[in-house]
Amino acid sequence: MASKTPAPKTKDRILTASLRLFNENGYDTVTTARIAEDVGISEGNLWYHFRTKKDLVRAHQHSLIRRIDTRLAIQSTPETVLDAYVLFNRMVFEEVWEYQFLYRDHAEYGRTSSELEGKVSRVYELTTAMLEKMFRHMIEAGHLSMPEEELGALADNVWMVIRYWPSFLRETRHVVKLDKQSLNAGIRHHFALFETHLTAKARAYLDAHAYN
Repeated sequence: MASKTPAPKTKDRILTASLRLFNENGYDTVTTARIAEDVGISEGNLWYHFRTKKDLVRAHQHSLIRRIDTRLAIQSTPETVLDAYVLFNRMVFEEVWEYQFLYRDHAEYGRTSSELEGKVSRVYELTTAMLEKMFRHMIEAGHLSMPEEELGALADNVWMVIRYWPSFLRETRHVVKLDKQSLNAGIRHHFALFETHLTAKARAYLDAHAYN
């Protein structure tokens, strides 16, 4: 007889439901009662696992940071940098897609812990260092023409567009839940920061492979 797949644990079901509801509706509009109803449990049962919505935010932040650690392990060389950048682009926008509310609703959920704030700072530092390194590899490979002293600012600007794209859409275009079109628009906007400095061949390669 084939073994049955174990049913998801209540804690995992709460995390799955809360992530979907926060992403689709916004952090402030979703109550613990609504999450419990979606899971099919009592609110008291939810509180046993997560006493407050902030506890749910912390759990999702830890999950996101584990995902980010995988992305930060991407390696690039001048010979492989275009493929590495495509992979980086795909992974970082998958993070934005899966954890939309963490990128979009920070003004609502606010500070969660000093430990997590430190990890967020580390993500920024390592991500911009990775971007700067890849841009330098693009220059070495002849794909990108730009003074090296501008690469740090470019890396910062690219990360700002990616990191705050969901917030920008919510505040200026009243878009709460991302769709593929709005996600690809974020990719388009971040490429606009440096695509005029790319060779025609490199630009065509990224255009052909970077969108979802």
